Amino acid sequence: MRRIAFYSYDEHGLGHVRRSIAIAHALSAAEPVSILLIAGAREAALFRLPEGTDTLALPAPGTDFNGDRRGPSTGLDMAGTVRMRARALRNALAAYEPDVLIVDRLPLGVYDELAESLGLLGEMGTRLVLGLRDVLDDPAYVRADWDRAGAVGVLRRSYDAIWVYGDPRVFDPAVEYDLPADLRAMVRYAGYLDRHANGRPTGEDLARRRRQLELPQGRIALCILGGGEDGDRLAAAFARAELPADTTGVVVAGPFMAGEERDALHALADDRDDLRVLDFVPDGDALIALADDVVAMGGYNTVCEIVASGTRALIVPRAEASREQLIRARRLADVGAVDVLEPQRLRPEALSAWLAAGGEQRPRLRAPIDMDGLRRLPGLLDELMARPKAPLSDHGAITPTRRFKRTAPPSATSTGSVSP
Repeated sequence: MRRIAFYSYDEHGLGHVRRSIAIAHALSAAEPVSILLIAGAREAALFRLPEGTDTLALPAPGTDFNGDRRGPSTGLDMAGTVRMRARALRNALAAYEPDVLIVDRLPLGVYDELAESLGLLGEMGTRLVLGLRDVLDDPAYVRADWDRAGAVGVLRRSYDAIWVYGDPRVFDPAVEYDLPADLRAMVRYAGYLDRHANGRPTGEDLARRRRQLELPQGRIALCILGGGEDGDRLAAAFARAELPADTTGVVVAGPFMAGEERDALHALADDRDDLRVLDFVPDGDALIALADDVVAMGGYNTVCEIVASGTRALIVPRAEASREQLIRARRLADVGAVDVLEPQRLRPEALSAWLAAGGEQRPRLRAPIDMDGLRRLPGLLDELMARPKAPLSDHGAITPTRRFKRTAPPSATSTGSVSP
């Protein structure tokens, strides 16, 4: 039985750990495997895990969404927390001896905490995969950041493959981030991840979920915010928007929305008969399929669920501290998958106008989008395991040159917008 470990980037939000869990489900469904999911997000326990999976929760690194330091829950300072995480990682990997380690987003992990484990993994013959969502950030920023951090050297010395969870016809990170030819040879494009690739929820399934959530009949306009840590502005605008007749608005606040902002959102809903607030649901994809219109932030998992369902959607992306959502939203708008409202134009009136224009309209794609990532990943795993492992001498100790951590957000100023 193959042993597969996942290291999930976890400075904030649920997106990274949710993506790892979806991939774990796909690999587990293809064959019996043992899976160890390593993440700092304790909220991983909120989601259904595949059989044969266990989790290791690392102490929180003590940063908020923008990378500003906050007091770690352990009582240690930042340096102490990072040392604890690095040692826990190394000890867990040494004991588990994975055949494959799938690393999310950062070649050395957050705060370079994987660095001291790479030599050990090389000695054990573990294959290392860097898993990348479609868009990381502004290309100029990513190229400069990877150059300062020595990412190319780390990938050459220690990694065996780069899996891109996206479609290069929408955004090609190998080209946009100017990867050298030898690293491009390591890239495999899985396609976007559709958690229901083997069968979407039936009408009966959706009707049952509507009853469980006590939602009335009629149209549903859904506002979904990912983890919710920085979604209060969109939620407040949606809660003040005018909804079409016979429409119920539903806001999913997310587990990371601040208590004061959550209370204010509930207060807005208390004054309306046509608005509900749900603090958290583990099956946001089912709600998206149930909805007639979706207003959402532009996180990777959310847009995958929107595109896969074909639900009419307006994306209001985050523009700070990262441009990732803005770039993704614009590229998907270019192929007709979504509408985009630039964040500086967010007003209740803009949301009201977009909702009023909907009716039975569905998006018409101007180009196909590959959503077969979860079907394709078991084959990519087989390909990886069939290749000879690089010689041990190629795997040396890594001396970090700079932490993989944002130092200053790129400018959100840009030209051109896709309006609803």
